[in-house]
Amino acid sequence: MKGHPNCLPSCVLAIAEGIVFLCLALNVTGCTQSSQEPDRATELDAIRALDTSWVAAGQSKSVDAWVAFYADDAAVLPPNEPIATSREAIRKSVSDLLTLPGLSIDWKPTKIEVARSGELAYLYGAYRLEWDGSGKRATDSGKNVEIWKKQSDGRWKCIVDSWNSDLPANPVPIK
Repeated sequence: MKGHPNCLPSCVLAIAEGIVFLCLALNVTGCTQSSQEPDRATELDAIRALDTSWVAAGQSKSVDAWVAFYADDAAVLPPNEPIATSREAIRKSVSDLLTLPGLSIDWKPTKIEVARSGELAYLYGAYRLEWDGSGKRATDSGKNVEIWKKQSDGRWKCIVDSWNSDLPANPVPIK
């Protein structure tokens, strides 16, 4: 190749073409990504609507309707119980709550935030429960946190659900 008059220009030309192609590819990819940025206001409205539907499911006392809001790999952190990560443990925890006699349940989000990527969201808010217990009406109020993840099919599912009381804990008698 040494001494060939066209070698250097054709090699340089091939490298230059490669660089131009790479720059164009990166530019097109960059434009595509920014034009596909999620509309966070739309996603926020979707989470708010899902949470409203979830409240309705709770008020209907349907365990199946409630559990349908969870992702397959969800973690539920109910008060005064171990963390529930299996479908069976989650169903039992939800069932124990929804079968309280005379249950009235409600919650409302205080804040909802959607990640810039549009793949995760969280909300926190307040809940109120009432039920018939030990001959009188019992009430509880507290706070809740939900973490939502957009699934591969585009639907939002709750991946972490936690709630706990604002009421003081009952002291355990010392024996």
